[in-house]
Amino acid sequence: MEALAVVGGILFPSLDESTRILGGKADYLGARIDDVERESFSDQVQRGTKRKIYNDLCIWVGEGRKLLKVAEKVSQGVECGSFLMCAKKRKVVDKLAGALAVHEKKGDILYEHALSDELGPYRGNYLPVKELMGRATLNTLVELEHLVLAVLQDAEVGRIAICGREGIGKTFLMKHLHNSVLKWVERFDYVFWVTSPDGFSIKNVQDAVAAVVKCDLASDDDLNVRARKLSDTFAVLGSFVLFLDGVPEGDLNLDQIGITAPAEGSERKLVLTTSSTFGCRMLDGFGTVELDRLSEKEAMQLFMHEAKIDMASVLLLNNIPSLLAKKCRGVPHMIVDIASRMRGVDDLHEWRNALFELGTLEKRSTFSNSGQNS
Repeated sequence: MEALAVVGGILFPSLDESTRILGGKADYLGARIDDVERESFSDQVQRGTKRKIYNDLCIWVGEGRKLLKVAEKVSQGVECGSFLMCAKKRKVVDKLAGALAVHEKKGDILYEHALSDELGPYRGNYLPVKELMGRATLNTLVELEHLVLAVLQDAEVGRIAICGREGIGKTFLMKHLHNSVLKWVERFDYVFWVTSPDGFSIKNVQDAVAAVVKCDLASDDDLNVRARKLSDTFAVLGSFVLFLDGVPEGDLNLDQIGITAPAEGSERKLVLTTSSTFGCRMLDGFGTVELDRLSEKEAMQLFMHEAKIDMASVLLLNNIPSLLAKKCRGVPHMIVDIASRMRGVDDLHEWRNALFELGTLEKRSTFSNSGQNS
């Protein structure tokens, strides 16, 4: 029997050695759990990772704590009797040590996924946008901003449509909203910005949305399959705001794209811009904000700001800047475009030419519209 024990000790580690290994693995796993709780459960990481992975880490910690209790109990009760009894106990200890090693590896993988930008979408980045300027314009845009942000905070409203004609400032306003919402770390896990493709189609929009939420649609051509994959991706993201800029005229079927309409009380929000006020009314459940043209005073303030001129310069230029601003009819994009082109121009003849050319374009546009309506 002694010979058998000696041979067994050579071929297999002793029960004491196995228990020592178990204790070492338990100590390491306990320290790893403490590290994960301290690092990945911080608010910054919680808000920067996928909610599902965070939940999986919570489960991993709980299971790890249970394994450590079992390991402590087993380590305290290892009394060796016969060789066969020792071999049986050693088998239990070795199996538990293996379970601790497997659990440790699983935690490392989950933790790596939680911190990896490549495995999940970014929370969102600030968008470059011109500052709000001019007291009247500033007040108008801030009021609209507060209105839309108030809607975002309302749990009963999940979708917002910002409406208005081309060039009225929808994208400008929504970029400011996007940047404001990014600051609400305690409210939303993710803030996404998607610009509608020029060739608007369900497939193209799906591709654009998939790119920002990091959903792989490359191998699928079936629109329904693609929509389901996008919907499943959104389902595990927790709370988010999706900004969709430039939806063309006509109704938009969110389900066909894969953007499931947020349920009442949901922390998932959708904000879109569209040039079709009729299309906005067709979107049931949307809170709508319709942007209007700038007043003459606001238009002139914007023109002078973009052209880098003051009232003294306006008078020296025979008030032509005021006439140009009026011909833009309160459309901010048009005002910015013309004023930017005239920035730094001091020659009165060039300003007169600009006024003449704008008047010519205005006549052509009027003639074209009258021809279409006849």
